[in-house]
Amino acid sequence: MLRTVHLFLGLAGSGKSTLARQLAADGAAVRFTLDEWMIRLYPGLGIDAPGYGERASAARELIWSVAEQVLVTGADVVLDWNSWSRERRAWAVERAGAVGAQVVLHVLGVSIDLASSRAADRTAAGAPHSHAVTRAGNVHLERLIEPPDESEGLVIVRH
Repeated sequence: MLRTVHLFLGLAGSGKSTLARQLAADGAAVRFTLDEWMIRLYPGLGIDAPGYGERASAARELIWSVAEQVLVTGADVVLDWNSWSRERRAWAVERAGAVGAQVVLHVLGVSIDLASSRAADRTAAGAPHSHAVTRAGNVHLERLIEPPDESEGLVIVRH
């Protein structure tokens, strides 16, 4: 049976983490949520803070060291972070391929208004282990998103 690494692409508030939890709910996959790791490892460090990107990159590498072991056991892996760039997706495709796993990219197509409203509601509710993201942050992210293509070596599922 082919093991799967699940990736996500979407604005903050588009439902990435909700889908990630659903994919892991039956126990056939293990979920790794970058925001949870970052908030626990670096309390108070916001996503706009200097050095956040470098620390997040190191956390993704640490997460992968565990995720790779999970794949070897035969379970799927859910990498709950935004794979908005070809570079981020290539990172996962390369590592998954090294252990004989396929990569599925879940693209969550939600409007910027709805996603930003959901993100604001999540922040107002005090949702644990999630970063506050404003509409301006989503506008910025929307400009950075590189549309995926199956030639990247992954399966694309649009939600």
